[in-house]
Amino acid sequence: MLSRYRLSISAGVLMLFAAAPAFAGTTWASSSVLATGTADNCAAASAAAQEGGSVSDTAMATCTMAVKLAYYDKARAEVLNNRSVLHYARGEYDAALADNTAALKLNDTMAEAIVNRGSIFLVKHRAQAAAANFDRALNFGPSNREKVYFNRALAREEMGDLSGAYADYAEAARLAPQWEQPKREMIRFNITRQKPIS
Repeated sequence: MLSRYRLSISAGVLMLFAAAPAFAGTTWASSSVLATGTADNCAAASAAAQEGGSVSDTAMATCTMAVKLAYYDKARAEVLNNRSVLHYARGEYDAALADNTAALKLNDTMAEAIVNRGSIFLVKHRAQAAAANFDRALNFGPSNREKVYFNRALAREEMGDLSGAYADYAEAARLAPQWEQPKREMIRFNITRQKPIS
């Protein structure tokens, strides 16, 4: 006989995963001093947007200038990804997705952009597309893997894959033991033993 376990969430708790998905950023260097300085300022604005959630028009203009000055595909992809973060922080999800798509056309293996695309799909309630992007991003060794697992858990939970969601929250907690949010999410789950299957 095989014992099976089932995960469930207490009634009324589903709305609690409104936590904002973690968004990845990236920085790059260029041989042009002006392009490098502008790109560095754009990357700093991207990091600030992730921390504080607000984006000034000046920061957006800086990233737009950095996109224009970037003359290598890799550099342009990274600046587009950073500008995508700014749009995301402003709640401009279609613009964020457009920049993200353009970045991935230039560099389709940039893990941070793939994670960000998943995050955009997640806030647009396109959980399957979000999970697929998080799956793909994990193949490219993204930084902050715990955030990717956490985001994928949110997507899986939205799709009704509670076992997968719990496993991803647990992996996020294992990778970043000091991060409390995955542990708080795991507390919401009840593991119940089902009757054995013969």
